[in-house]
Amino acid sequence: MSVYRNFNQEELDKQYNVRAGIPGFQDIFKGWENTSAAFRRAHPVKENLAYGLDAKQALDFFPAATRSRPLLVFIHGGYWQSLDKSDFSHVAAPYLKHDINVAVVNYRLAPEVGMAEIVRDNRDAVAWLYGNAAELGFDANRIYVSGHSAGGHLTATLAGTDWESFGLPADVLKGGCAISGLYDLEPIRLCYLNKVVGLTEADVASYSPIHHVPRVKLPMILTAGGDESPEYHRLQREYQALLGECGFDVQVVVQERGHHFDAVDLLGDADGALAASVLRMIERA
Repeated sequence: MSVYRNFNQEELDKQYNVRAGIPGFQDIFKGWENTSAAFRRAHPVKENLAYGLDAKQALDFFPAATRSRPLLVFIHGGYWQSLDKSDFSHVAAPYLKHDINVAVVNYRLAPEVGMAEIVRDNRDAVAWLYGNAAELGFDANRIYVSGHSAGGHLTATLAGTDWESFGLPADVLKGGCAISGLYDLEPIRLCYLNKVVGLTEADVASYSPIHHVPRVKLPMILTAGGDESPEYHRLQREYQALLGECGFDVQVVVQERGHHFDAVDLLGDADGALAASVLRMIERA
C-alpha cells in the first residue's frame, strides 16, 4: 500500500535511512570527531558560547584574523536527533584560510524537544550572533548560513524566516548553502524517522521550506551527494525550481558521486567546488 507518492512504507523508509546505505558510517562519525578535535587544538576558538539557558543552546566561534570580516554559520545534521557541533569544527578550514569567521551551532534535539523548539534555537543563535557581532569582531551585515541534512533544512528555514518579527533586519542573512537539505517535511512525518522527531501536520506546514519562500531574495547554493537516494534529489529539484520561479539567485553544485556523509565533507574541502562556490558567494558582496 502506498503511503507517500509511489512508495510503500518499507520503500519510503529506505529512501531516508541514509545510515543503512553507508557501510561503516560509525567510522565516518569517529573520523569527524577526531579530525574536529585536532582542528580545535590547532586553531583559536571560543567554545560553548551560550545563546540560551540549555547546555545544547551553545556554539563554537572560530575568529578570523582580521576584524569586521564576514561570518559563516554552520548547522549540523543528524535528522534533528543526533550528532553535535564538536563533530564539524573541521568544516571551518577553507573559510578561516580566507579570513572568514565561522560559527558552528548546537541546538536541542528530538525527542526531548519538537521541531518548533529546534527551529527556534537556530533562530535564537542567529539573533545572538547578530547582537554580539561587535564583541566577537565580525561584520553583522555579512552573515551567511550553511547546514547539512537536518541542518540543510534549518538553513532553508532560516532563509525563509520573517526576521523583522524577531527584531532583526529582514536581510540579516546575506546568503545560504543547504547540503542534502530536507525541504519538505511530509515524507519525514510519514517515515520511520517520525517515531523520534514527532512531526505533526501543523509542523509540516509551518516548518517545510517548500511552503515558505524567503521574503528577501538572498543567493542560495544547493547540493547533494551524487549517490544519494532519489528522494534527496527530488526535494532539491523542487526547492530549486521554487526559488528559480520566484527570481532567486540559486546555484546547484553538482556532485557526480558521493554519499550523504561525503556531501558535508565537501563544505570543508578547500580544493573542492562547493567550498569555492560558498567563498565566491561570501566575497562578492
